[in-house]
Amino acid sequence: MKHIHLTTIYKILLIGFLGISLVNCEGEDGAAGPDGLDGTNGIDGIDGTDGVNGQDGVGFEELTQFGSINLTLNGTRADTNEAFTDTKILEFTAIDAISLINFNSFTTNETGDITFNLLRFLNTPDDDSQEFTAGITLNVVNPGTDTQEFEFELELNEYNMIFEDLVVLQLNDSFDTQDIDIPISNFSITGFNFNDTTNNLTFSFSFNVDGDNNDSDNDLSISGEVDVVVLENIPGVGIL
Repeated sequence: MKHIHLTTIYKILLIGFLGISLVNCEGEDGAAGPDGLDGTNGIDGIDGTDGVNGQDGVGFEELTQFGSINLTLNGTRADTNEAFTDTKILEFTAIDAISLINFNSFTTNETGDITFNLLRFLNTPDDDSQEFTAGITLNVVNPGTDTQEFEFELELNEYNMIFEDLVVLQLNDSFDTQDIDIPISNFSITGFNFNDTTNNLTFSFSFNVDGDNNDSDNDLSISGEVDVVVLENIPGVGIL
């Protein structure tokens, strides 16, 4: 009985030892297998139907169809005594009925004299926020004759000149050849032409004004070119 007992004990110990050895020994990872084949690309879907084109946006052609006033101002800044040249093209016309009658029209009186009334905005017309305008009244006395004369007025409203150092000079001035209180000098009109078939009016002008009579507080030279199409206003109708 004693022999059998010892043998059984040895077997148990051997089995336990082998079990512990198997638990403590871990095998090494094998090499990574090859990548699988890429799948087949799916078929592209069918393009959708194009949408309907929208309406064209409203451009500025209607506001610029009546031509422009080009201005050049040469003067001297009062704060730095530096000379400046400022050139602007004012090409926008207010097209409401009152504006067209009063500020883009001409009238011929009984003696044949012609009066042109023009107003142009620097930007799209808006009396509340865009009042940067140049207005011209030109009265032609005895047009087309040897005694032809011009009576001229230029009115600048909120005419802003912005310089490179971010300083702004604003002019609110009126210059009239008939106004003895605000005299101008060296006034000239050249190239005057009015086509009464197309109503196209063209001319150039220039004049000087001293510093006491303009908002720059220094002598100012103003020149400009006018190329506009005006509407005929029936005398006595519509002018305010």
